[in-house]
Amino acid sequence: MKNNLNSYLIILAISTLTLHTQAYAQLCFSKDLALINAHIYTMDQQNSLAQSVLISDGKVVAINPELESFNECTEIIDLQQRIVIPGLIDNHVHYIRIANRPGYDNRDLERTITIQEALNSIQKKTEVVPDGQLITTIGGIRRSQWYEKRFPTRLELDYVSPRNPVYLSERGSGPGRTNTAGRNLLRELGVPVTNDGSIAEGIDTDIAYEVLASNITNEDRKRQLINVADYVLSLGLTTVMDMSGTVPGVGYIDQTTGYDFFLDLVRNNQHKVRTRIFFPGFDSNIGLRQLRGFLNNKWQNHGPDMAKVVGIGEWSVRRNLFSQQPLGQTARLAQRLIAEHGWSYHQHLHTPEEISAHFDVWEELNQEFDLSALRWTPGHLSYITPELIQRAKAMGLGLGVHGQRFHSGAPGGPPWRLVLDSALVAVGAGSDGARINSLSPWNMIYYMVTGQDISGNLINDGQQISRYEAVWLYSSYQQGWFTKEDDLLGGIGEGRFADMAVLSADVFDPIAVPEEEIRKIRSVLTIVNGEIVWDTGEIER
Repeated sequence: MKNNLNSYLIILAISTLTLHTQAYAQLCFSKDLALINAHIYTMDQQNSLAQSVLISDGKVVAINPELESFNECTEIIDLQQRIVIPGLIDNHVHYIRIANRPGYDNRDLERTITIQEALNSIQKKTEVVPDGQLITTIGGIRRSQWYEKRFPTRLELDYVSPRNPVYLSERGSGPGRTNTAGRNLLRELGVPVTNDGSIAEGIDTDIAYEVLASNITNEDRKRQLINVADYVLSLGLTTVMDMSGTVPGVGYIDQTTGYDFFLDLVRNNQHKVRTRIFFPGFDSNIGLRQLRGFLNNKWQNHGPDMAKVVGIGEWSVRRNLFSQQPLGQTARLAQRLIAEHGWSYHQHLHTPEEISAHFDVWEELNQEFDLSALRWTPGHLSYITPELIQRAKAMGLGLGVHGQRFHSGAPGGPPWRLVLDSALVAVGAGSDGARINSLSPWNMIYYMVTGQDISGNLINDGQQISRYEAVWLYSSYQQGWFTKEDDLLGGIGEGRFADMAVLSADVFDPIAVPEEEIRKIRSVLTIVNGEIVWDTGEIER
């Protein structure tokens, strides 16, 4: 009888405690998150390391917090000595326009380095794409990225994708390759495709994109962008500085209605990648009218933390005007308008001549307007010189250095080593993906470290940097400079956005991760705004 009574009392106590805990948990308006027992690279001003971090309401509230900081509203995750880095930030990318790709985009293909890996990637995609629906990878890939230096054959594509048409295209402008179903689909639409599934570079691939993209709906765009968001979050990329899509061709964005689908995703909290939008300054048909329209609106630096309009980019005028030396009247007027209205500005520049021509104008404007405070940024900078870097430094400008050359195979730049050693106010990295270049930040980090392009050719010798420096360029506190979020974006620190990634391997250890394996790094747990948005299930929670 006594034993039965004791058992009853124990059960009653456990039930009471459970009910109390559940009742208390219901009072937690938001659940705090603590990552403990980790190697955390904060990428802050002191380049400090930490072992634990506490997150609340989307921000980091403590580094190496005391245990007393935790309560019933804290989810505690033991990372068992895994590597944590700040969420990676691409400060020049054409991300939203990927939604205008036809079919089901298979961005993962850009990370494969053998034909077998490519085929495995496509076969894996068929497992989640409805039968009969088109699978595409348009831009961001190159035949030479694969060890065999060729596309998969039509028959190889047939084998891994027997129920789905497949269309692959380099750079978006070709050349391209299809499986049998893809060949037949394109032929029915009037696109010339050879029997072996090949599509010639140039007009044929332009036609292929145009006919395939002609019937894309906003629902298609939403589905596509959510899929791409999952891809980048799986790599630890948590923030994109989007440079729009005004160049005709793959992914063109109509500036009147082209963002409607994206706004729907943001309103419904369906998009989990932090996005900073730079509107284009030019339009090939209406000159400066579009630029004036953007500048005259009152919504600069407006929007929620997850999606905000921050500036003008990547051109202030039509492309054929920005490279003139010296800049013509229209280009000079456009840049004066941007400065007068107080907007940030990010400009596509490669050669010393075009960089110098812009700096001639910027130095004049800087006497009236503080371009550093406005966060004007020269971007790409494949061939920037020491003298031009000093001119940027004198104006207090940050530099956006982007690894376009990784994909193009053209020799040179940007000069990572030279830029890092120049002690500029801010430096940040990006990809210029995914119309031309790879979107994966780990491909770019591989390029920074090795100097080797997508084909394995050494094209940037003497400008290699360390693995730590490469990750730092993609994730440090300095990335916040470019969007006037110095105290919020980039790095891991108290009061900053809680964006971070737990890596699949220690990328900083060359024994654990040889150079060729850098491209294979991924995130096993990604956090954006304090929310776990990607979880492979490899970490016990």
